[in-house]
Amino acid sequence: MQETGFDDEIRVAIVGAGGYGRLALDVLLASGSEGEILGFYDDAHAAIPAKVRGFPVLGDIEMLKSMLSVEQVHVIVAITDNQARLRVANSIRGIGGRFVTAVHPLASLSAAATVGDGSVLAPGAVVHPDAVIGSHCCVGSNAVVERDATVGAGVWISAGAVVGSGARIGARSTLGHNASVGRKARVEADVKVAAALVVEGELAGGDA
Repeated sequence: MQETGFDDEIRVAIVGAGGYGRLALDVLLASGSEGEILGFYDDAHAAIPAKVRGFPVLGDIEMLKSMLSVEQVHVIVAITDNQARLRVANSIRGIGGRFVTAVHPLASLSAAATVGDGSVLAPGAVVHPDAVIGSHCCVGSNAVVERDATVGAGVWISAGAVVGSGARIGARSTLGHNASVGRKARVEADVKVAAALVVEGELAGGDA
């Protein structure tokens, strides 16, 4: 279940200071949570600027894990690669780490939908009633997840992509820009659906 509210006790760390990290930051800022953001953790911290849009790059992922052992901080893992994102998230979850879902105020999330923790909904994203989105997913700008659709953990839904009603997207799959998965169609796990491709049946294995 999504945990999107913020209070004075919640602080948020973003793992990954690249493009997805900057998107996650933008969504958090738009949600009014500027005061809760600690900064970024990135294994490439030595090679990137000390601050990203004014927020510090605090160290690598192991440093974050050390902090989590003594402090309660919520995390968004903003790594573009789906497998790497889930791997890092699972390692953080394994030590008791908690995650927050970031929903841009210009996104439309039905109260009857379910979004897993650690996911990010960009501006214009639409999630319809009784859709289920797994943990650590990215739903890009103007992407649509229709009613009764199921999206597995660690899925990347690019800008403009559509998941039709009752469709199923397997874990760690990627839908390219403006791709469309039709009503009750199925995309297996770890599939990359090319931009603008239309899937009407079942798609399994590799790139398409």
